[in-house]
Amino acid sequence: MHDPGWLKGYFEGQTSNLRLYSLFHSGSLCGVAPFLRRDWPLKWHLGELCVATFPLTRLRLLGGPLAFPDDETACDLLFSRVLSDGGFDALFLDELPVDSFLWKYLWTSKFIRDSFLLYQPDAISPHPILNIEGTFDEYMSKFSAKHRKNLLRSIKKLRDGALGEMRFVRYESPDEVDAFLKPAVEISRKTYQWQLHQRGLSATDLLQKRLLFAAEHGWMRCYLLFCGERACAFVVGYQYGGTFLLDEIGHDPELSKYSVGTVIQILSVEDLFNYNRASIFDLQDYAWYKDTLSNHSYLQGRIFLFRRGLYCRFLRAGHLTCSLITRLVSSWLDRWGVKSKIRKAIRGFGDFALKSFMRSAK
Repeated sequence: MHDPGWLKGYFEGQTSNLRLYSLFHSGSLCGVAPFLRRDWPLKWHLGELCVATFPLTRLRLLGGPLAFPDDETACDLLFSRVLSDGGFDALFLDELPVDSFLWKYLWTSKFIRDSFLLYQPDAISPHPILNIEGTFDEYMSKFSAKHRKNLLRSIKKLRDGALGEMRFVRYESPDEVDAFLKPAVEISRKTYQWQLHQRGLSATDLLQKRLLFAAEHGWMRCYLLFCGERACAFVVGYQYGGTFLLDEIGHDPELSKYSVGTVIQILSVEDLFNYNRASIFDLQDYAWYKDTLSNHSYLQGRIFLFRRGLYCRFLRAGHLTCSLITRLVSSWLDRWGVKSKIRKAIRGFGDFALKSFMRSAK
């Protein structure tokens, strides 16, 4: 999103690190490029295990695709100005459509090749989207009869009280932020994303500010699924300009066998069809379950533009080496049929470590 009002509020407290580059032609604005400067370490992973962490100051392009003319000279002008302003180790550009002018420019530009160390850290992946058209029943008909039956059975099982009375609650207003956030954070703490990667809702204070800002402008749209008095799944999202943007989703891993994650996904989609209807459900980064929910996608990729120097060459080489080792080992584990078991064991260790810590803290 490139709206100045959104950027100012969403990144409140970080605006001193927000850079907005504008391009004018004959006195008329024809391009905008917002970047956020942030100390964001680069981690080397072997599979899901982090083996090293290195300081890195990134200048991240916000809003995905660049809102600039499809013109090499204009892009050369932008990136030369960004480079001369300095204050970063690497430019980070993510969610870039691979059929966009910018993606092709980055790989073919002589200026980029001469000025930066270009690095694609992972493979191109689909960016799933749900175009909200027709009715919810028509949407459900896209699933096979067997899959649709399984989805409806999971929902019915919870509605029938398998875990107590089921409640699906939407949160939108400023006075609902804390009521949503507290149980959502408790769920997120239990997930491997929080325990192994410090992701999920771990940046709680920052998230609280962003949700409050969004709610004050009518853009917050979050959900909790309760079974009895227990919150068991959450969705963090924002609805802006006809697009519902999925920010985070999570569920209590202890309740996975009840498909609580799947249930909240389907109920959220149903609500998007029936209440304050959005046109697009942007599911963000790819995951297999998002592929199931979506009805459209485009290919996207991420790129680092490292400043030239020994330190950045070292970071790039190490990250690439770890990625190659991971792919090689992953293919071996797949061949032996033990990859999913090892992944489950690693994530289970994170859960065990958290429970041990909680017991020792009592």
